[in-house]
Amino acid sequence: MLQLKDLLIQFAIIIIPVFLYEMFWLSRYHNTSPKQNRILVGLLTFFNIFICLLYPIHISKSMAITFSILLIYSSILYGGRWIGTMIIFTKAVFVYLLYGLSSLKSFPFELISCILPFIVSPQWVSFSKRKKFALSILMPILFSFSMICLLYYEATVNGIKEYQTDKTIFSACIFFTVLTITMLFHVYLREFLFENAEIRVQMQKSEKLNMVSELAASVAHEVRNPLTVVRGFIQLIENQESGTNREYMKLVLTELDRAENIISDYLNLARPQIEEKKIINMTEQLNEVTTLMSTYASLQGAFLQVNVNEDMYTVGDRAKLKQAIINVLKNGVEAIKDTKGYIKIEANMEKVKDKEYIRIIVKDNGIGMSKAQLDRLGQPFYSLKEKGTGLGLMVTFSIIEAHKGTIEYLSEEGNGTEVHIMLPAYHQEQSEEIQLKE
Repeated sequence: MLQLKDLLIQFAIIIIPVFLYEMFWLSRYHNTSPKQNRILVGLLTFFNIFICLLYPIHISKSMAITFSILLIYSSILYGGRWIGTMIIFTKAVFVYLLYGLSSLKSFPFELISCILPFIVSPQWVSFSKRKKFALSILMPILFSFSMICLLYYEATVNGIKEYQTDKTIFSACIFFTVLTITMLFHVYLREFLFENAEIRVQMQKSEKLNMVSELAASVAHEVRNPLTVVRGFIQLIENQESGTNREYMKLVLTELDRAENIISDYLNLARPQIEEKKIINMTEQLNEVTTLMSTYASLQGAFLQVNVNEDMYTVGDRAKLKQAIINVLKNGVEAIKDTKGYIKIEANMEKVKDKEYIRIIVKDNGIGMSKAQLDRLGQPFYSLKEKGTGLGLMVTFSIIEAHKGTIEYLSEEGNGTEVHIMLPAYHQEQSEEIQLKE
């Protein structure tokens, strides 16, 4: 007969791996939004499936069942198809070793119920919460239906009368109801903890940005004024000098210009918010920027390839978005100037979690970056350039985030770099509404 303590034990075994995953992975320090650690998902599921099988729930005297199918679903959805496949056959081995071959009669039904999680696994990360919760309810319901079919077969064909009693039917109904609720709670908890981890990363970035912004606001203006005076006097002296001294003056002016650019970056950090909210034709904006940068790229021995879809609109600050895209292109050109390569710029519309975005991809065949370098991108004062400050890329990150977009760098050493920028898309009808409100 079904007992409450058995259900609670199974419930705890299903939930514990979620907290262990949070403890060992999500709570660690991450420079960027944490990715799913599939190996850890597999290891935790491996150990918990064994424990789950040690404490089965007895629906009747001859029938025992566990929540282990939920761990299999979780391993497929959060660990991937390969991890899920290994867990499925690991469970089969455990069942055989613990209870013998006769206990594997439900295994084919479990395999059938795993078809749905196998189908949705590659797109699971991109699904909205509502869709994830709906699927997390549907999966155990399909499993319950398959197990009811097995019970009916055993009761009618094999004539096991024990499966026809009211107690067995009532126990099975309670079991499958709790199973469904447990799966829903498991998915909810995983998504909640993952969101918390992402928020922690964003807060760390915000704290660093605020620190640099406060420094910029208090120092930049005061430094720029004397630099302007010094630059003016140097230009006056330069006209009166000749020979070596004149070259020295040019060098001084170059370094003053570099200091001016650094100060501009500091000031941009101090005001990353959107100052002008207007409708932007991103097709025109990207074509304009690539035309502007093509000469610079040619001088560095690189050429641009452009493939941009028509009629793509977003809302934001045109000048700031232009600056952000120029920064990304400039970094790409400088990464390939020694290899004489190319930069591809692509842009198209994409639907993510029921919302439309403009995806801009900037790809180069330069020297690429290591994983450690990728993790530090966008941090204050971190740069791969000899005379870089890292502020330009930090400004780019803050501009994209201010436009409610995302920016992601993908790279391998020696294989170039890809930059993916996602910006919220607006249709012409929505754009007209925004103009009316303004």
